[in-house]
Amino acid sequence: MRRPRIETCEVDVRDIAEFPTELGARCELLHAFGLSCYRNTEEELLEVLTASAGQPNLLRVCLQSSRCRGFYEAFRQGKTPFADKDPIRLVEYGGRFWAQEGKHRVCLAKRAGVARLEAVVWHLEEDTESLLPHEGMPGRFGFSASFCLGSDAPSAALGTVAYLWVQSPPGVLPGVFDFGGAWLDAAQDTGGELVELFPGVQYRVSVARQVEKRGLFGRRERVIVESQVLIHPDHAKTKVWLLEIRAADIPNLRLVEPAQFRTVYRFGCWRQRHLKQLLGMYLSLRR
Repeated sequence: MRRPRIETCEVDVRDIAEFPTELGARCELLHAFGLSCYRNTEEELLEVLTASAGQPNLLRVCLQSSRCRGFYEAFRQGKTPFADKDPIRLVEYGGRFWAQEGKHRVCLAKRAGVARLEAVVWHLEEDTESLLPHEGMPGRFGFSASFCLGSDAPSAALGTVAYLWVQSPPGVLPGVFDFGGAWLDAAQDTGGELVELFPGVQYRVSVARQVEKRGLFGRRERVIVESQVLIHPDHAKTKVWLLEIRAADIPNLRLVEPAQFRTVYRFGCWRQRHLKQLLGMYLSLRR
């Protein structure tokens, strides 16, 4: 695997794609909004940092911190704070940059209207950082599929199956749908009972079996999986990604094109690396 190209250079601050959200516990601005990097989601933090960027009076809040005030004075003199001892580190793809180290300095530079800063830049060979767009609207989503036991033939599978991937918000224990998600199949059977993952996101799965006759003496058992996901408009601001696929495609998952996985609903700071992770996980399921 070829190593990424690395260089130290000046970067136009306008090309840094977004405000970094991993600002620790010492951010005066987040305190002013009653937010914390440990109590709030990335989505909540990014929303506030972005929406407040156009309010110049809030810069005074940032400068209440002696550290950020020192950064500001250095930027005003045309210098990048600690560029020699602790350089800002960015990754770049397609002329856009994302902060990896020096996040407070990047945040202040974007908020204070700094034109350029000096950084060590890793040039990526593929896009892993761009945000995926939100898709779909909150609502009630139902899925129904059936499979014949002992048969891998696509014709023996009917309907669609859902796949759910979330990031539980702080204060909620991660579950089976975190860390890569899970199919809403018989393994997630709730007996038809509605289960809340976290505020605003619920699901249920029910499983039934029926025997089908084939000719005079033949018979086979069919498993029927009914699932439902409820996403409320005021759900917790975190990552929620609901997809579906035809049940007939599951036995041959390795041959399925990515486009055949239909996004039903996606919300939150999902990135290109998550899409790659998701597709890689799909392919590994049938190996």
